[in-house]
Amino acid sequence: MALFSNTLPVLRRALASAVGDLNYGQCGVTGATTTKIYAPFLWKADDYYNDHNYEVYVYAGTNIGETKRVTDWDLGTFLLTVHSVYGNACDATSYIELSRIFTEDDKRKALNRVVEFMADKYMLDVVNVATTLSTDTYEYAMPTSIPMEYVHRITRETTAAGGVFADVNIVNPDWYKFIVVGTASYVKFDEVKYKLPSAHNSKDLRLEGQKRQLTLSSDTVTCYLPFDWMIQKAITYLPLDKIESNKLDKTLASALAFVENVPLRGVYPNSKKVDL
Repeated sequence: MALFSNTLPVLRRALASAVGDLNYGQCGVTGATTTKIYAPFLWKADDYYNDHNYEVYVYAGTNIGETKRVTDWDLGTFLLTVHSVYGNACDATSYIELSRIFTEDDKRKALNRVVEFMADKYMLDVVNVATTLSTDTYEYAMPTSIPMEYVHRITRETTAAGGVFADVNIVNPDWYKFIVVGTASYVKFDEVKYKLPSAHNSKDLRLEGQKRQLTLSSDTVTCYLPFDWMIQKAITYLPLDKIESNKLDKTLASALAFVENVPLRGVYPNSKKVDL
């Protein structure tokens, strides 16, 4: 189980909270139209959100991923009017974030810059048990559902379909290598050093390796990097002009001090690089 596991909306809201720019909640259907959002969790006076140039971003449910500008707010009806038409009215499945200082784009870009910064510094563990041995077959396509960039251990199943991978069946790293066939990566076993007789037929292989964190391209992508450090590092990548104009200099200074010690998880010793 991963030590850290957070979706982009969780990270984005934490970042917004850290810089005092967090408003979010569940929509409803009362009076909602393709240009009006029923937002009963908001409480500011009439016109507050349009007067302060708020952006509204849908992070779940109907209209997920869409960003609009607020043009009117009526506290009496809890209706938030946006500048352009949605394909469908936001409903009870819709969850929105409102931002005044930093846009959704600002926050996502800052978080992804952290992902890029950590690319070679914090590797993620990956385990896959999808590869099944076949008699006298010595090349197997690497799993694409859970991609690996490095492999440090391959273990053969003790008994076919038994689900047991005993240490005695760890394959010597000298007995395999990784190759590219066409555009696909394969693990290739040495036909002399590692025999695959009929006794191994249908046994699974457990591959243990590492990969980099994927770019946070959508609100459904999960991030496995250290949560608190990532939020503080993201602050340092937010637009400096907005930090200065909103008097967040102390917040930035605190974040810079916090992230001086970078969390590291390097490639395991004796790992082999998977050719991609």
